[in-house]
Amino acid sequence: MIEIVVNLPLYSKARPRVTSRGTFMPKAYQDKRKEMLRQIKEQYKGEPLEGPLRLELEVYGEGRADADNIVGALLDCANGYLWTDDRVSIIPQMEIKWKKAPKAESKWVIRLYLLDCEGDSLF
Repeated sequence: MIEIVVNLPLYSKARPRVTSRGTFMPKAYQDKRKEMLRQIKEQYKGEPLEGPLRLELEVYGEGRADADNIVGALLDCANGYLWTDDRVSIIPQMEIKWKKAPKAESKWVIRLYLLDCEGDSLF
C-alpha cells in the first residue's frame, strides 16, 4: 500500500474556459494542481504504477464540492505520476470518504493498492 497525505483545502475539478484566444483552465485551479502535485512528488519517488489499482481517497474539509469533482481533480493531477493512466482498466476500484473538518485542517489522504487478477491486494 502506498499512502500520500496532501495538506490542501478541498477543491473541485474545473471546467475549461473557452475564449477568443483559446481554451484554458482557470489560474486558481492550475495553482492548486501544482501544489498538490508538488506534495505528491515530495512523498512518492517511484515510477507511475501500471495497475490494476484500488484507489482509496479520504478527504477532510468543508463539504461544498461534489464528490465526483473532488475525485476528478485528484485524477487530473496525479495522472502520469502515481499511475500510468486513469482509465478504468488501470483503476477498476475506487472509494471516497469525506469527513467534515475546518478549512485549516483540510487534507487529502490517498491510498493505492496494487491488485492481482482476482482483485486482491498484493501489498
